[in-house]
Amino acid sequence: MRQVLAQFDLVKPKYPKSDKRMSGFYNNVDYINSLAENSRGFIWREVEEDLEGIGKLWGADYLYTLSTWDDVGALKDFIYHSAHVEIMKSGRDWFHKLNHVRLVLWWVPFNHTPSLQEAHERLMYLYEKGPSNYAFDLKSCDLPVVLY
Repeated sequence: MRQVLAQFDLVKPKYPKSDKRMSGFYNNVDYINSLAENSRGFIWREVEEDLEGIGKLWGADYLYTLSTWDDVGALKDFIYHSAHVEIMKSGRDWFHKLNHVRLVLWWVPFNHTPSLQEAHERLMYLYEKGPSNYAFDLKSCDLPVVLY
């Protein structure tokens, strides 16, 4: 069965959406999402964030991205070799530094749509137990598979 990469990234904005200091982020959301959707290896992304669900899991005001990609290389190309990298450079201006991991990757069957709850479980697993074949990050994706 074909496996694809699921990706979840969690951020907490420093300011409300209406604050002008967030305009650089919010003015580029549609552009970056379109860039991702037209990138090599992109499969799917959650279009309507579950703000109620994320609020129950993490607290108020968190934002996230949940998507699937053909493989790690395709995701890395989008993140590091597209206009996305320029937007990332301003991340410290817009988002709090979290005291835990904020990005998790895991493999899912091609026809599977990952849920917010599933992403939360994978992120917590990575945070509590470290990288493995169950949950990993961009730094550990090239390491040998570790079975827990």
